[in-house]
Amino acid sequence: MVTGADGWVAGLVCAYPAETVAIYKLVKAAKVDEAMEIYRWFMPLLELDISPQLVQNIKLAEVATGIGTENVRAPRLPLQGAERERVLKIIDTAMKNRPILPA
Repeated sequence: MVTGADGWVAGLVCAYPAETVAIYKLVKAAKVDEAMEIYRWFMPLLELDISPQLVQNIKLAEVATGIGTENVRAPRLPLQGAERERVLKIIDTAMKNRPILPA
């Protein structure tokens, strides 16, 4: 949006709608520095979208925020093992450092 787009599409916005709306409103209000603080926090989560397991990653983040379940439909399989732990670590770090959003 800062470079001229009207918005963006990302799966992780389903798990973090308030942060997404805050970024949008701050950019529209020309408070780019404040928006970028939230965006920098959000970026490791957004990078979970660029994976063949993006649906599983998004749903795992939704569980962390209390929005959804981890269940996926076939042929997708739930995340397991080291990959699940890697994604959970990213989500856990984000949740521990979740920004305070403007009113």
